[in-house]
Amino acid sequence: MEREWNFLMNKKRLYQYAASFSAMLITTCSGLHFGWTSPYMPVLLRKDSPIPMTNEQSSWVAVIYLIGGPCGATITGLTLDVFGRKSLLIASSLFFLISWLLLAFAHNLPGLLIARFIAGFSDGLIFATNPIYLAEIVEKQIRGCICSFIAIVYLIGILLINVMGNYLSIQQSSLVSATLPILFFMIFVWMPESPNYLLMKGDYDKAKKCLTLLRPVNEVNKELEDIAESIEEDASVKFPHLFTSKIYRKSLLVVIGLRGGQQLSGIVAFNFYAQTLFEETSDVISPLTSVIILYSVQILFSIASSLFVDKLGRRPLLIVSMLIVAIALLVEGAFFYLRDNSHVDVRHLGWLPIGGLFVFMASFSIGMQVIPLFIIGEIFPINIRAYGSAFSDVYYFLFAFIASKFFQVTKDEYGLYVPFFTFSVCSMLGLIVIVKFVPETKNKTLHEIQLELKNMK
Repeated sequence: MEREWNFLMNKKRLYQYAASFSAMLITTCSGLHFGWTSPYMPVLLRKDSPIPMTNEQSSWVAVIYLIGGPCGATITGLTLDVFGRKSLLIASSLFFLISWLLLAFAHNLPGLLIARFIAGFSDGLIFATNPIYLAEIVEKQIRGCICSFIAIVYLIGILLINVMGNYLSIQQSSLVSATLPILFFMIFVWMPESPNYLLMKGDYDKAKKCLTLLRPVNEVNKELEDIAESIEEDASVKFPHLFTSKIYRKSLLVVIGLRGGQQLSGIVAFNFYAQTLFEETSDVISPLTSVIILYSVQILFSIASSLFVDKLGRRPLLIVSMLIVAIALLVEGAFFYLRDNSHVDVRHLGWLPIGGLFVFMASFSIGMQVIPLFIIGEIFPINIRAYGSAFSDVYYFLFAFIASKFFQVTKDEYGLYVPFFTFSVCSMLGLIVIVKFVPETKNKTLHEIQLELKNMK
């Protein structure tokens, strides 16, 4: 009997894995777009550039992606509970397909900017929707592990575009990448909708049918009752409660603190300008080799984090991650200050900038890379989960935009030590927010998390 139960559990989990990883396939497309500037920015700035532009114009090619993101996130907040999780993810694949085709055939700066804006818009749809979809379809015992892979497949996309960028033209890589949203649509269209969403809309039969695909038969009714109870308890919770209720204001503070700490550590700036940064800091290995190693480190440590996040918990990983990040950035800033503004000879420490960046990326990946992406889907009740996720995404793009422009301007005007020191201070502030406010959510159902947050009040 026990063997039959274990087999059934494994079979049901396989369906959870299939639905989860097919949903994450489109996130790889997002990573391809996000990392696109790293290999192709140097191409656009060359004398023989296919689209000639200045340094200032090229920076807008990078950051307009971050302007499109909040637009997509805002649309998600307004429509996620109307059209459903599955429908918005499918819609994002259409926008991504359009963006890749525009990018492939862009012949001027406006065309390039439009393509990048649409890509950012699609990114906003995905990252405001996917964490909620995954949190609602997977079991509590594996929710952290599965949801962590959102960041991992995203990093794989960034790594792939950096490799493709060194062998393929802009048009060639764009056409290759355009096959991904098509593949996603062909697979994901067969996957189930979130049972939580269906039950919230009052469609009990469809909710039960979808949950039966994802859970053992004798667990379905119990979980449906748990979801229904959660929906009933929070029926009166509306959008204004994000600001008027102490419980949800605290959850919103957690969102702002995690997203601020994540992006103001400089991660998005380092990703945008990875190859340019390596050209300035090392002559030991090529920029491409450095980037490949860099993202491989991030992927490996993010996978390690996903394996332990449901055992060690969210808080310990976040605290250790942010502490080491702050120290690594401080050391990097000190090196660049001594190199550029003192008479101290640091030539014998030529390995330090690259080594420090690898330590930064590894430590960032064990906590801050993966956990802020999915904890948002855990700490808000279902009635305002879409709004909370949209706010998370808007803050992500806002902080990423600020960090990218700040990095580009300060490194050009004052030197690399200024952004590194600033990002270190921001990381220390993020650490304080984590210690004081971030709740532990491991091995708890979404309903249990809400009950605990209410009791904490």
